[in-house]
Amino acid sequence: MKRILLIISIVIILVSIIFFINGKFIDYHIINKVKSIIVSVIEWIFLFIIISIILIVIRENSNPIKSLAWIQILIFVPVFGFILYLIFGINYRKKKKYIKKSVKDYATIDSIIFNKNLSSNEYYETLKNKSKNVHKLINLLYNNSKAILCLYNSITTYFSGKDKIEALFEDISNSESSIHLEYFSIKDDRTGYRLQEILLKKLAEGVEVRIIYDYVGSWRTKRKYWKTIIEAGGECIPFSANYLPFLSSKLNYRDHRKIAIIDGKYAYIGGVNIGDQYVGLSKQFSYWRDTHYRICGQACAVIQQMFLLDWLFVSKKDEFKKKYFPKHNIDNICPVQIICSGPDSNWKNIHQSYFEMICSAKKTLYIQTPYMFLDESILMALKIAGLSGIDVKIILPEKADHTFVNFGTKSYYYELLEANIKLYEYTKGFIHSKVIIVDDELCSVGSANLDIRSFSQNFEMNALVYDENEVKILKDSFYEDLQNCNQVCIETVRNKNVFHKFIESFARLFSPIF
Repeated sequence: MKRILLIISIVIILVSIIFFINGKFIDYHIINKVKSIIVSVIEWIFLFIIISIILIVIRENSNPIKSLAWIQILIFVPVFGFILYLIFGINYRKKKKYIKKSVKDYATIDSIIFNKNLSSNEYYETLKNKSKNVHKLINLLYNNSKAILCLYNSITTYFSGKDKIEALFEDISNSESSIHLEYFSIKDDRTGYRLQEILLKKLAEGVEVRIIYDYVGSWRTKRKYWKTIIEAGGECIPFSANYLPFLSSKLNYRDHRKIAIIDGKYAYIGGVNIGDQYVGLSKQFSYWRDTHYRICGQACAVIQQMFLLDWLFVSKKDEFKKKYFPKHNIDNICPVQIICSGPDSNWKNIHQSYFEMICSAKKTLYIQTPYMFLDESILMALKIAGLSGIDVKIILPEKADHTFVNFGTKSYYYELLEANIKLYEYTKGFIHSKVIIVDDELCSVGSANLDIRSFSQNFEMNALVYDENEVKILKDSFYEDLQNCNQVCIETVRNKNVFHKFIESFARLFSPIF
């Protein structure tokens, strides 16, 4: 609230100064010399503020590229840059609020209800035929984020937003005890009201309903939508509520996760939110290509635990109860690690996992991502993979849902193509899938895009699967998607007009910040 008042005060002062200088608040006969002195004082004060912020940026930011980007903005567009820095630049929330969340997470992580000992004979027997790189990745994710390797799981994969939502709604309709939902975006459109109708019915039957929704991602959803569920006995809490969504640093750290846990038995994790566009009912896209998992088994318990940790954070209510962790009867071995990352993480867990997966590829590396804002480490890892003779293929959308981000994505095309990486643009609809497939050994499905925001600013959750059958399912789907793609040619990119190249380069400048 203090930050909002500060920004509003600054805006009022700046507007007042403009009016004052133009003679709106004073008599036009005021002595010009007095006006000149006032203007000079204001200029020196503003210069002092800008220099102070630049010094703070240099002192506080460990990323030199990001620091340089902020300094350039503050120098070349000082007023606009000053406001942007107040909204996006200061890590106030990370330092104060989310660090407390991290402490609670690690204090509670040991409450998991099954054996997590990575040195067990069962673990080594299951993965004895896996490469050293797989063992290395598993250990990395356990050490940087306490990601437990879950051996016994059953996975169903959905390849469109419609299929995932229909399956989720059916599971919710058949629920008996609890419904836990955590989504970046839940819209109050036809699909959203279908969900509300089912939830109201289950609440009448005595089923518990808890919803965490991202305030910014769902800010267009009317309060009445949530109020109706709450009045029926459900609990709906926004993540980092911000009542002036464009005038706060809360805009910078968002809950980008898309998970659901039904009765503690079935967990959904992937890229599909709740809304008409995800089932192909929007005017912009007639088909929404996505990837989402439905997991039963030990990994479901981990996703449940992560939800309850987030619930503790947003509601201050500790709901860790045995009834939310029913015993599973899955005897199918399908090793899975659930990894989370966000401003509360000590390490950039998902960023590190992506980097390690790219570096560990021996023959093939297949990637699907709707947005691609790369930092230097991931960009270099991709280039090395391509130049080393690894078959690197990346599928991106031809038509974007965010124009500015699409321009930034295309700015990487030329140097990736030059490094022997094959790029494809999906033409059947919009591809929102966030998938990485490494050789025939492992794959990742979740909410994290291949961009800087997912690596360091958003709260994300991915599932890493070390099962050849599940990898094959994703690979077959990848090959099928290629049939609905146009391959990007380096000649086409090279011959773009100067205006397009400028816009793409301009959009890319903002990648270290946004």
